[in-house]
Amino acid sequence: MIEVKHITKHFNSNGKLVRAIEDISFDVKKGEIVSFLGGSGCGKTTLLNLLAGFLKADDGYVSINGNKIEKPSAKYQTIFQNYALLPWRNVADNVALALETKKEKVSKTERYKAVLKYIKMVGLDGFAKSFPAQLSGGMKQRVALARALVTDPEVLFMDEAFGALDPITKRNLYRHLLRIVRSDNKTVVMITHDIDEALYLSDRIFVMQPNPGKIQTEVKVDLDEVRDASSVNFLQLRAKLINALSISSSFTQRSSVSRSSRLPMSLYV
Repeated sequence: MIEVKHITKHFNSNGKLVRAIEDISFDVKKGEIVSFLGGSGCGKTTLLNLLAGFLKADDGYVSINGNKIEKPSAKYQTIFQNYALLPWRNVADNVALALETKKEKVSKTERYKAVLKYIKMVGLDGFAKSFPAQLSGGMKQRVALARALVTDPEVLFMDEAFGALDPITKRNLYRHLLRIVRSDNKTVVMITHDIDEALYLSDRIFVMQPNPGKIQTEVKVDLDEVRDASSVNFLQLRAKLINALSISSSFTQRSSVSRSSRLPMSLYV
């Protein structure tokens, strides 16, 4: 579904050439959840911005369903870490914003029906009239998830979407995300610093190295749908990822096992 061929992106910083990413190629199948894992400065965000159309590659190309990506589209939604909710709009109106900006206009009745469907889907039934200031961080991120999904996007991009949340809230959001993505066969590409987050959510994980950003290792997550952090297979994959990250010169404590990974948790999709 997604084809990335030899993409390269350089920036000019005070007259100095910064090689953000260089000669990256990979494919993503429909319905896959793929993660990019690595320390700060390895080009993860630049890569995601190229995939979502926020940046243009200097060389190479990105295509989705055979169409080259040159600008953002409602077909490919991005969820950011900072929620980006409008404080003067309630939950329903924040979710509806995504439909209001679509070229294909829908009636107010259809729009409200779709909005309520996804509000319920992310576990916020009863909060449609609440405002962002009345919600917790986890609830705000669920609103952002509903807003991204209400347009029925072909691909969902996630830019460290759960990075600011506590471990228990993350676990609950993982369940919501997996249930929705699997039931609707959505394709997801996400970037993260968190090893366990990548293991809980992904079908495949790409470990990146910096200077310039490149794919160092690809790891297939061969785990059951119920992912138990105390299982032998989970622990072996975690050790493999830690080793891959330790090879990179950008490896930091932040990229090591997160606080959430110390808690034996299972996810049921």
